[in-house]
Formats: sequence, structure tokens, C-alpha cells
Amino acid sequence: MHAFFHPRPPRGCLLQLTVDVAALSELRTLVTRTCGDAMRFMRVEACDHGARVRVWLCLSRALAGQVMEAVMRALPGAEFGRLTPLAQRTASTGVL
Repeated sequence: MHAFFHPRPPRGCLLQLTVDVAALSELRTLVTRTCGDAMRFMRVEACDHGARVRVWLCLSRALAGQVMEAVMRALPGAEFGRLTPLAQRTASTGVL
């Protein structure tokens, strides 16, 4: 029996959005300011012949809401895609 309770880290999710390529630096700054070290990763892929970029952010669900609110205010041309919860690894088996 364990003497201490170790809470699980918040469940992560993947937030997809699309922005104009000119807004990418502002988006990165906004996400970094909002999430700090809590953002797990950011993936960027060109689309629409390089005029826009598709961005995937891996972060907690609570932070996803904060990021969405900040992006709506600062980048009105942003389009939000899916918000997908990530599978959690079980401690005993290491299986997703």
C-alpha cells in the first residue's frame, strides 16, 4: 500500500486550428504566453498553397479553452477544428 496519493496529470488533448501564414508568429507567441511549459508540442503544416497553416497543439483540456478564447480575441480569422482527447496510458500495464 502506498503512503502517498499521486494525482494523475491532467488528461491531454489535441486542438487543431488553421490560421493565415502571416499570423503564425503571433499564434506561437499567444500560445506560449497562455500555456508556458504546459504545452506538450505544436505541429505546423502548410496548406492552401502556403497561404494558410494548419496547427495542432497538444495541451490539457483546461488550457485548450484558455487558448481558444485568446485566439478568438487576437486572431479573428482563425478557424478551429477538432478538439480530440488523447488516450491515457495505464500505470500497471503501460498500455494505451
